[in-house]
Amino acid sequence: MLYLEIKHFRLVTNIAEVGNLTRAAHMLCLSQPALSKQLAELEERLGFALFHRTRKAMCLTEPGSGFHRHARKILGDIDALETDLKRYGKGATGKLRISIDRVHHAGWLPSVMKQFRTRHPRIELEVKQVPELLRSLQQKEVDIAIVGEAIEVTGINYVPLNEDELVAVLPPNHPLSTKDFISVHDLAGMDMIYYFELEQSYLYRRFLYPNRINLGSFQRIQNIDAIIELVKSGEGMSILPKRLIADAIRTRVFDVRPIGQAGFMFTWYAALSPESDQPYLTEFVDLLKFELGEPNQPYSGE
Repeated sequence: MLYLEIKHFRLVTNIAEVGNLTRAAHMLCLSQPALSKQLAELEERLGFALFHRTRKAMCLTEPGSGFHRHARKILGDIDALETDLKRYGKGATGKLRISIDRVHHAGWLPSVMKQFRTRHPRIELEVKQVPELLRSLQQKEVDIAIVGEAIEVTGINYVPLNEDELVAVLPPNHPLSTKDFISVHDLAGMDMIYYFELEQSYLYRRFLYPNRINLGSFQRIQNIDAIIELVKSGEGMSILPKRLIADAIRTRVFDVRPIGQAGFMFTWYAALSPESDQPYLTEFVDLLKFELGEPNQPYSGE
């Protein structure tokens, strides 16, 4: 197989353009004898002459003209590659992959993406749905994950975005509607419709399991609209982030109660790898923080 180096394309191109070995050697920072030797070695490797040598100039042969045409194209592609690589290094070109906890209200997304694209038109944005956000972040399948809990995991940093509140969502005339707030012990025996697999959820790990609370029935439904409709129809209660059901709260389509007297506040985070040092990634997180605004206040039941 013929082995060629970038220097071969450069020497042929420079000689062809100036038509003189001495001047071409100067452009390539070589001595004239060194350039002559490299050219002779290349022609020997190719098996044909690239130039006609005359007293006045170096002129391309027919195969030399073909070599020169391809060499210029290859060198142009290399220059374009070098430019793109420099842009990558400066954070001007690339891809930003975002994944969002499916129970997060992402109404901010179109606005943030539009602002970001205006500032970084050469950065491709991709919103990915992945089964496990933190694992996907560790495996570099995504660059930013929006999560509702800062779990201590190797290789992940968290940036707080805003506060939210988990609230109990109750069907009309539910037994717990008479209470000002819901305690964990009130959940005993209650029929629950929930988005996550129960035993892997924050609710179960932090509250139900430590207090040995057993629910009545449990349905896992991975569709928020379906959960809301099932709650409204009396199939059971649910626990959801307040921001997610803000419109339903305003229109009073069901009863909502705080969890605990002070409310069950939690924080949404942008999770990212500590190795992520691209400036545009930090800017995307800053846009998120600005767009999401002030934290929620605990639900008062008013």
